[in-house]
Amino acid sequence: MILIGHRGARKEAPENTPAGFRHLRQLGINHVELDVRLSKDNQLVVLHDTTVNRTTNHKGNVLDFTAAELAEMDASLPLPHWPETTGIPTLESVLAEWPDLKSIQLEVKTAANDILLKIGHGLLGLIQRHQLQHRAIITSADQNMLSIMHRLAPRIRRGFVAERFTRDPVDVCLNHHCSHLVINHHRCTPEMIDSAHVVGLEVSTWTVNEVNIARRLQNYGVDSIITDVPSTLLKHLHVEAQ
Repeated sequence: MILIGHRGARKEAPENTPAGFRHLRQLGINHVELDVRLSKDNQLVVLHDTTVNRTTNHKGNVLDFTAAELAEMDASLPLPHWPETTGIPTLESVLAEWPDLKSIQLEVKTAANDILLKIGHGLLGLIQRHQLQHRAIITSADQNMLSIMHRLAPRIRRGFVAERFTRDPVDVCLNHHCSHLVINHHRCTPEMIDSAHVVGLEVSTWTVNEVNIARRLQNYGVDSIITDVPSTLLKHLHVEAQ
């Protein structure tokens, strides 16, 4: 089973930031999940929310700021005792600093179709430039995004992010030619995992922060778990981190 850092290591270092990704690498983990959004100047930036309000010392929509302006913000707000400032990075900069990256889940949040299309083209360019064709999985709960990526780049792997009450998540994956089912751990049962594996899907489950739950999911046969607390799970599980 693979251990994947959620937004880097969300409970241990500022999420989706250069500092957070460095922290994950220092643990020896080269599998990561992060969120991709579009800046005012059409750059791909790494941020979960539609606004900068929760994670930075600024207010406003991500689309109202350039990538350079986002990089200058302090995105350590959720961890007020973090010893250094750390900004909102471009996806390009994250990839450039991570030559040992083994896998990356690039989650795209729901947005208007024109924005999703721009993100799709941007992801395709970065994946090709950094030779990530066998390491990147573009994930989304937005089925429009999955359709866009199937049209743009059918050979790049995709994953459907299934919320807790999503109906027929395996069927959704099949309809969009996905390689991965990325599912809320509350939905993760042996039967669900078996049905996904039978049709060739890898199962990645989120967000798993308790050792007992992680052990149970490992026994169920999940392929990877996404966690905010990789340091804790590394101590207690037999996982692939490198």
